[in-house]
Amino acid sequence: SKLSFGDLCLDITNHKIAIKNILINLTKKEFEIVELLAMNSGQIFSKERIYESLWGYDAEGDSSTIAEHVKNIRAKFKEIDNKTEYISTVWGVGY
Repeated sequence: SKLSFGDLCLDITNHKIAIKNILINLTKKEFEIVELLAMNSGQIFSKERIYESLWGYDAEGDSSTIAEHVKNIRAKFKEIDNKTEYISTVWGVGY
């Protein structure tokens, strides 16, 4: 299936994402973060909730990993479209 948000198109079946029809190379975890947020558009996710959703409750590591992944995703998105914020930060809460 496919989801679209303005110029962003997420192809969940084929694990591809494009902005303005330009494919963006994301890592597996980066794609999973975008997919989770896109599938739950309008919901706010804490870094901890994203981490637990993707790595599981028993995973080693911490939620700062999520902040780093989101930073990398945003940088890749900005290479194509530096005017649109595709992942919004809700200060003190999450994304």
